[in-house]
Amino acid sequence: MIRKGDIRWFRFASPDKRRPVVVLGRDEVLPSLAQVPIVPVSTQIRNLPWELVLTEEDGVPESCVVKVEWIRIVERRLLGRRIAGFPERRWPELRTALLHVLGLDEV
Repeated sequence: MIRKGDIRWFRFASPDKRRPVVVLGRDEVLPSLAQVPIVPVSTQIRNLPWELVLTEEDGVPESCVVKVEWIRIVERRLLGRRIAGFPERRWPELRTALLHVLGLDEV
């Protein structure tokens, strides 16, 4: 079962590669969706204002960044195994970063 906050593997089309993604969406809706919203995760930290850094303390294997500017909708059936869960205490930061990058923080 895929749930909001799952950090799972996903293989993006060439020239990208397999990388972790954070699953977004409501748990009650996700099972009925063929496509689900995700945000990719990368170990390339560029210190952009909207990047959300995760560390081993957050339950990920190594330091990485949630790349909210790369938000996508992907086929649910192509999501790979679960790696970790997005930390509950960090959701407000992710929400703020998503709203900022989408230009919805000033509306």
